[in-house]
Amino acid sequence: MSSQDLTLPLREVRRGQRFTLLVYVRDNGTCPVAEYLDELTERERKRIDGLLERAAEHGPPRNREQNAALTGEDFFEFKAFQIRIFWRYTSGRRIVLFHGFTKKSGRTPRHELTTGRQRWQETVEELGR
Repeated sequence: MSSQDLTLPLREVRRGQRFTLLVYVRDNGTCPVAEYLDELTERERKRIDGLLERAAEHGPPRNREQNAALTGEDFFEFKAFQIRIFWRYTSGRRIVLFHGFTKKSGRTPRHELTTGRQRWQETVEELGR
């Protein structure tokens, strides 16, 4: 199944001229990305909010310091200093945010990549319910 064909349990977090940004909501009502964002300091939150707002209005940044495809993965990451949000495109000019974490080393930790893959798989599996 292509990520372009998905109809998911989603909640809108930003609507811009180019894209609508959505977060994945689990069947039990929890939202991993929203919970992560709520834990950030006010300063960190402003940084990532500005990046997400620009992505909704103008599309994901082409600057690799703010957005990048992850090598060996089929998703991307928004980057604001140490803050990372994994995301994928879906149909209808939508971007789904599905995992967030604070990066504390030079390489993305393997367990964060694993969690990202698992969360995306959860998202896809919700379609069958």
